[in-house]
Amino acid sequence: MILCVTLNPLVDMTLFVDEVKPVYRINAKRVTYTAGGKGNNAARALVRLGEPARVLEPLGGFSGQHEAALLASDGVEAIIAPASGDTRVAVTVVDRDYHQQAFFTPAAPFTEADVAEVRKRLPDALKGIRAVCLCGSSPGPLADPLFPEILREAASRGIPSLLDTYGDALRLGLEAAPTIVKINRDEAAALLGHRLKTREEQLRALDALRREGVRWVILTLGAEGALFNDGSRRWIAHPPPIRAINPIGSGDAMTAGLLAGLVHGQPPEDCFRFGMAAAAASTARWEACAITSEEVEALLPQVLVELL
Repeated sequence: MILCVTLNPLVDMTLFVDEVKPVYRINAKRVTYTAGGKGNNAARALVRLGEPARVLEPLGGFSGQHEAALLASDGVEAIIAPASGDTRVAVTVVDRDYHQQAFFTPAAPFTEADVAEVRKRLPDALKGIRAVCLCGSSPGPLADPLFPEILREAASRGIPSLLDTYGDALRLGLEAAPTIVKINRDEAAALLGHRLKTREEQLRALDALRREGVRWVILTLGAEGALFNDGSRRWIAHPPPIRAINPIGSGDAMTAGLLAGLVHGQPPEDCFRFGMAAAAASTARWEACAITSEEVEALLPQVLVELL
């Protein structure tokens, strides 16, 4: 089983409309609800790929209860740390051409009591776990130290980990030497203090993130694919030609693919290829990470991985 930790979860509500007009009322044709947050997306993808997944996250209020029910419907085991505030809600309006606008409710303050609840449940969450991913933004400054703490606890139990976050949570998390760091171009640029326009700059950033204790670094480049450093070699993966419906969540599907390959002992290059195929499969759908093993397997031969 793989543990996916999301410290800043949300309920994703999507309204599908014909078009957005400056009028008082627009009737939606359809509405969907999804357990949101990067770790929850990764967990959904893992279950769809046949890998048991567990999540650890703080949830509060009626929206938190809704989130827990959505996780159960996805077949994801949940260990919930009761939160003092309501879980966030995002409302996304999507027109028939898949143009979207998202609106987020204010985040409740993340308190010392919330930190204590997460710490209290971490040991149980790690039982029987083969890999951990710690994904998404921090809910506030008090939560930032949880990132390295969770990574170090996993390492003390011999559990490999993947970190996918930004800002202070990323900086602190890197100090705990996660097994895998997955980061996008903008996040890497903010961390390193300069833009990554050229391939040479991107490769230098890839190498800079590969520090003591970090085995793999993945730098995602959107439609351009991703770069990968496994400690001795560097690759670039080009995604297959598909019609992109929704890129949101594709990086989380890549996380799921990488970890699924890792826990089954696949070589680094194969894990990278599988992760890219999972990302592409997610991009071809609206709902984040609503992929199938068949879709990913069909895309695998179309992923071009080149040694740099």
